Amino acid sequence: MVQLKKILVPFDDNDRSIQALEYAGMFASKISGKITALHVADPRDYKSKEDFQNSINSLVNDRLRPRLLMIQQRYPEVHSMDLQIRGLDQPLHRHIIDFASENEFDFIVLRSHGLPETTNWELSFSSTTAYKVVLESVCPVFTFTVDTTRKKIQNILLPLDLIEGTLYKVPIAISIARQFEATIHLLSASEEQDTHSELSKQMTEIEEELIQQSVRVVRNQVMVDDFHSAIDTYTNSNQLDLMVIMNRPGFRWSDLWVSPKAKRIIGHSKIPVISVRANKPLDIGF
Repeated sequence: MVQLKKILVPFDDNDRSIQALEYAGMFASKISGKITALHVADPRDYKSKEDFQNSINSLVNDRLRPRLLMIQQRYPEVHSMDLQIRGLDQPLHRHIIDFASENEFDFIVLRSHGLPETTNWELSFSSTTAYKVVLESVCPVFTFTVDTTRKKIQNILLPLDLIEGTLYKVPIAISIARQFEATIHLLSASEEQDTHSELSKQMTEIEEELIQQSVRVVRNQVMVDDFHSAIDTYTNSNQLDLMVIMNRPGFRWSDLWVSPKAKRIIGHSKIPVISVRANKPLDIGF
């Protein structure tokens, strides 16, 4: 089973950070996980090194640590909670990615600045820190755009397609489902009968693996040409708590004017999304 113990939460003095930290606390409390809150400050915003240090000390002692303590008291089962401070000397998303890689974190939790009502046109010209981290991070990344009202994971959506590498995300979904005793919902969509048959075969193989792993499973196949709409419809019709998708690493120039599937999901989803990186550059997959 994939181990998910070390959690990184980029942390600032705002409500989005608190929501991300609370979600990480909920997750860590179920697995006796370890949380590290990372705060990155830009020294250029201060007049001197002394001014910078004094301001950081005040921020840490007066605001950040009390918030961390509040989360720790709410989730006493969390194994440990730490705060790390770094000075900004490169883009923020690179700080997060490098810190996660150097310290071998199992996943990152980020409150994205996307909104479910954001149009695809707007998404095409936006590139948030969360999305940049999703594209380049080696470890899986949790993102969510709205307040997480359900502080639990009971139902996990696992969308399936036939793109190479799409099965990379299955072990992560199985691990989370077993740790939380959750049900996995398999979903595929196609408009051609041949593709529908291939997806049905793939879904049966995954279903058998889930049953063998003692994971409850629900399967659903629909005949539509827009998979994103199928995901949105299924999410709205079911009490889901998490979605697991796959993304390919790296950047393509087309990302500047085309909104990839994963970007649409991250920006529009009403439930948290965990993005699992493929092992090599591929088309975006679900």
